[in-house]
Amino acid sequence: MRAETAELLQDQRYRRLFSSRFISNVGNGMQPIALAFGVLALPGATPSSLSLVLAAQAVAVLFVLPFGGAIADRYGAARIVGGTDILISIVVLMQAALFLTANATVPLLTVLAVMAGALNGMWYPAFVGLTPDVVPEGSLQPANAWLSVAHNVGYILGASLGGLIVASAGPAAALAVDAASFLIAGMLVWSFRRVSHTRHSGESMVRDIIEGWGVFISYRWVVVISVSYSFIVMCWHASEAVLGPVLANEVYGGPRGWSVVLAAQACGLLAGGLIAVKVKPRRPLIVGSLVTLTLPAWELMFAGELPLVAVALGAMAVGIAIEYFYVVWMTAFQANIPRESLSRVGSYDAFGALMLGPLGIALAGPLIGLVGLSVVFVAAAAISFVAIVGMLASSSVRGLRMNAAADGATGTDPA
Repeated sequence: MRAETAELLQDQRYRRLFSSRFISNVGNGMQPIALAFGVLALPGATPSSLSLVLAAQAVAVLFVLPFGGAIADRYGAARIVGGTDILISIVVLMQAALFLTANATVPLLTVLAVMAGALNGMWYPAFVGLTPDVVPEGSLQPANAWLSVAHNVGYILGASLGGLIVASAGPAAALAVDAASFLIAGMLVWSFRRVSHTRHSGESMVRDIIEGWGVFISYRWVVVISVSYSFIVMCWHASEAVLGPVLANEVYGGPRGWSVVLAAQACGLLAGGLIAVKVKPRRPLIVGSLVTLTLPAWELMFAGELPLVAVALGAMAVGIAIEYFYVVWMTAFQANIPRESLSRVGSYDAFGALMLGPLGIALAGPLIGLVGLSVVFVAAAAISFVAIVGMLASSSVRGLRMNAAADGATGTDPA
C-alpha cells in the first residue's frame, strides 16, 4: 500500500489533481455555511427562501448533466473540469460582491445559483473520467481514496473556519475564499489538459447522448444504485442544506454550532477515504449499503434534538459511510464501464442520483412551516431507510465483487 501511494505521488499530474481537490474544498467547506446563513439573514427571508436558491442550483445541475458527459468525452475531461472551475470562481465572486455591497436579494442569488448549477452539471461527469486519464487502471482505488482524503482535509479546514468567518466577517468573506479556491484548482487541472484523452465518436452529440443512455441502462447494478441514491440524496441534501441550518439557528447556536456539525462530518468523510485505501471487501456495494444506514439514524437524532455533541458524532459516522461508499462505487464504476463511454454513463448516473435532490430542498422549507422540523426529519429518515434496503434487495448490487473492479474494464454487466 505504501508503494502504491509513493508511486501515485511521484506522478506530477496526480499531485496537481490531488492539490486541486484540497484547495477547492477549503472554499467548498465554507460555502454551505456562508450561503445558508447569508440567505437566512436577508430582510424578510424564510427557510423557503433558502430552499428556492438551493433548489434552483440543483435543477440547473440536472438539466445540464445529460449533455455534460458527451461534452467531456468530446473535449477531454481536464479541459471541462479545469474550465468549469475557473468559471464557477467568477460566479461565486459575484455572490460575494452582492453580500459585501448589501445588494444581495433572493432573485439575484437564484440567478447566480442557476449559473453555478449549469457549470456543475458539466463538471460532475467530466471528473468521473478524469482520474482514469491521470493514473494507471490498477491504481484507481488508491487514487480515488487519496483524492477523497484531499477533498475532505480541505473541507474540514473550510468547515472549521467557515462558521467563524461568517460569524465575524460575514458571508462575503467566506464566499471570496471559495471563489479563490475554485480559480486556483481550475488552473491546476487546466495545466494538464493536453494529456486528457478526447473520445469523439464521429457521431452527433445527440447520438452520443442516446448511445450513453443505452450503455447506462445495460448495467443493472448502476441503475439500481443511481435510482436508490436519488432518494437518499433527496433526504440528505434537505437535512444538510435546509433543515439542519434552521434547527441550528433555533437549538445549536447558529453558524458556529452548524460549523461544528459540518466539520465533524468532514472528519468522517476523511476517515472514510482512509478506510477505503485499505479495506477492500469482496462485495463492496453490500458493505457500502449497510454502513449507509447511519444516515437515517442521524436524521432521527435531529428529530429528537439531541445535544450538539451527539449530532456531531452522528455526522461523523455518516461521513465515514458516505465517503467509503463513494470510493468503492467510483472504483467499481471506472473499472467496469467501457472507457469510451465513461463520462456519458457517469452523467446519467449523476443525473439519477441527484434528480430528486431539488425536490427535497424545495419541499424542506415549506414543510417546516406545515408539519414542523421533527416530523420532516422523521420522514427523511424513513425514506432513506427504504432506499438503502432497496439497494440491498437487488441481486445485481449484491453480486458485484471487488475482483471485478480490480480486473479492469470488461464492458459487461457483472450481475
